[in-house]
Amino acid sequence: MKTYALTYWFTWAFLVIAAALTGVASLKGAFFGGLFASGLSALLTRPYVRAGARYAPLLGAAAGTLWVVAMFLRLSWFGRPDDFLSAQWTLGIDISVHAAGFAGAGLLVALRARHDFGRSLGGGLLLAAAMTAIPYGVIAWIDHRVAGPLEVVLLVNADVQPDEGPVRRAGAVRAELTPAEVAFLKERMLVVDGPGGTEVLDEAGRRYWPLWRRRLVYPGNPGGPVRTLVVLLPPDLSAQTWELPVHQEPTGTALAVLGPAKSVRFSGGPASQAVRLELSLAVRSGDGVPAYQYLQAEVFRSSPVGDLYAPVQAKGLAPAFPVSAADGPANPAEAVKGRPVRPKFGEASGGE
Repeated sequence: MKTYALTYWFTWAFLVIAAALTGVASLKGAFFGGLFASGLSALLTRPYVRAGARYAPLLGAAAGTLWVVAMFLRLSWFGRPDDFLSAQWTLGIDISVHAAGFAGAGLLVALRARHDFGRSLGGGLLLAAAMTAIPYGVIAWIDHRVAGPLEVVLLVNADVQPDEGPVRRAGAVRAELTPAEVAFLKERMLVVDGPGGTEVLDEAGRRYWPLWRRRLVYPGNPGGPVRTLVVLLPPDLSAQTWELPVHQEPTGTALAVLGPAKSVRFSGGPASQAVRLELSLAVRSGDGVPAYQYLQAEVFRSSPVGDLYAPVQAKGLAPAFPVSAADGPANPAEAVKGRPVRPKFGEASGGE
């Protein structure tokens, strides 16, 4: 009975400490989750002893991995969407922590039959700590290089007079280009100070202003280096979806110019093979409702074996000023009267 209790409390204590140090879950979640996981580890006490010191850690690591996968499937079937999204983000670290805890308990029990308590406890702790620290360090390095926040800045052309700038909506958050982004754009396009602030001109002489900027952040990795992707959206593009690369460097800045037929002109350095942004443009219209454009942005993190994490979505991105609709005037009567129609970009799409 003492051996069963030793297995249980060792597993529970290590899971709580490792989860708190690695940020896998809240302390409350680690506390109660460890209580149930430790029960499974205690049930394997006799198999640990039979397997011996050589194979008991392997048995424990396999059992800990299967436990995490089972809990992950339970959340996918019966859990809340927010909890499942968090579980997707922490799946790798969660497996590392539980595999380490179960393996350490297995080695502790197997050594206990041959050696004193101090040596067996030290061996179990050393193995469990090493199995947690090494994978967690690798995962943290990948998150730092790949899964950091992505700042998206959208530049659009507005229907204004040559000596005017776009009129911002009352209360709208003014999107601005940083000095580093202005310097970056000056190397590739013509950037001037106009009546509406900093404006960018393309090859056709069309003027662009930042409509909005949005930082897309994974729930488990809010800090770290920030990539920047400046997107140029020319007028008269139909509803499409573009796959945009981003800069390979975690703090890199890149420019993506959208074109028809889902074409993208990318500049700014080497593109990341693990991160991509999907930007969807659509036009909605209804009876008596002017046509308008709306955008949806989605970030994907890929690997040779598939997407590493669940995508981060941003829908109904609220702009700072109105622009023209992609399919022309929304109200023909007003077009005949000679008054330009500027439907609101993102109107009725729910805001940010």
